[in-house]
Formats: sequence, structure tokens, C-alpha cells
Amino acid sequence: MKKLARALSQRIKSLREAAELSQQEVAVKGDLSLSLVAKLEQGKKADPRASTLLALAEALGVRPGLLLDDLFPPHEEPAHEPAIELVGAAVNGHADGEDKKARKKKKDKHGKKKKRA
Repeated sequence: MKKLARALSQRIKSLREAAELSQQEVAVKGDLSLSLVAKLEQGKKADPRASTLLALAEALGVRPGLLLDDLFPPHEEPAHEPAIELVGAAVNGHADGEDKKARKKKKDKHGKKKKRA
């Protein structure tokens, strides 16, 4: 959480300075307290509400995503996701582990289901 607070604080400060606004001006434009804006810039407020981020973005004249975009490098996706396979198997009706070969054995050579005697 500290890394996020630090990265977000730097982002907010750099956007504010680029917009040539004081903390007070951002607070007034965003209908936020000066104390909150200062705490965000100092990294003392690690988990601002979504409404706060939206108000900050509007006050700074940027789209909301810009406050959070690319704060950290993307993490690598796992190579294998077994949970997805299980869900897919359940949806396809063979979650019990029955494979295609086992299902094919229940059909005759013309693809018709075998009749029980």
C-alpha cells in the first residue's frame, strides 16, 4: 500500500504542477478539503475513494484513468489457469473427467448412440 500511496502522490503532484494549480485551487475546483489534497500529495492517504479520484481528475482537467494508469509495471499472467478449465469442463458437461474418447465409445461407428440391450 505504501508503494501505491507514493506513486499516486507523485502522479497527483506532477499533474497539479503541469496544470499550474496550487493545492488550494485543486481543492476548490474538486470540492475537496485542502487537507485531503495535501495528504494525497504527501502519500499520507493511501486509499482514496473513487469519488475523490474522480473529483481530483476533474479539478486537474484530466481523464480519471490518468491518475492510476501505469503506476506499476504490468504483472505477468500465469501460464496455466486450471480454474478456467474446470469451469469450461462443467459448462461442456464433462466436469467428471470423462474425455472425448470415453464419450465416443458410447456411439457406434456411424456416430449414433448405441442401444442398450
